[in-house]
Amino acid sequence: MHFVIFTGGESPEPAEAAPYFSRREPDFVIAADSGLVTLEQYARHFGDRFSPRLILGDMDSLADPSLLSRYPPDIVRTFSQDKDATDTELALDAAHRHAKPGDWITLVGAGGGARADHFLAVFDLFASDLRPDCWLCGAQAFWYAGAGDSFSVGALEPRDVVSVARTTNSRTGGALCSHGLCWEYDCFRAEGMPSVSNRIAPSCYERQEDVRISVQEGEFVLILPITAQVQKSGKPGRQ
Repeated sequence: MHFVIFTGGESPEPAEAAPYFSRREPDFVIAADSGLVTLEQYARHFGDRFSPRLILGDMDSLADPSLLSRYPPDIVRTFSQDKDATDTELALDAAHRHAKPGDWITLVGAGGGARADHFLAVFDLFASDLRPDCWLCGAQAFWYAGAGDSFSVGALEPRDVVSVARTTNSRTGGALCSHGLCWEYDCFRAEGMPSVSNRIAPSCYERQEDVRISVQEGEFVLILPITAQVQKSGKPGRQ
């Protein structure tokens, strides 16, 4: 199953995310607080397949609470604002509790804006058991890349940015291989972000080849354009 969570904050326009969802249609859609507004935008664009199965949160950032009246009361779960979890974490926890081995979890939203703390808190989830498989955030997608995972990245333009980050578990360690980048894995940094503002090599672009990145050890996050066509192989989405 494909679980899709919508949360507040900057998110890609539905048309920008269409290539991603053409490969992975949603099976179980969750809205976290003001993520319901974004979800409704996607539903208008894509149709009923983006109807929510669960709406949850403290609803403190939902500008128009009357939106909740459009949905059956039994799919709405309201939490107190005095809680030790963000609405995004509550939604991810719900998805993980329903998910089985091989299922996939996508998070949409939580990008940019005035709340850098929210952005950092979501990125930190890649180091936790609540991590999504992919986070669609503005014009970029963040892909979890653990040991044994391999990625084939197509539809890259010469100026598209390809970056590789470590999760917050560690600033060092791990091992990757790459093919088709301007600066390959042997040039990656040994500490901090291994590669920032990398891009497809001109020769790879001219031959219309995909960039390939694989992880031998450790945990990383690939930061790619939302428009990239990404194939991931290796471990199933849930363990």
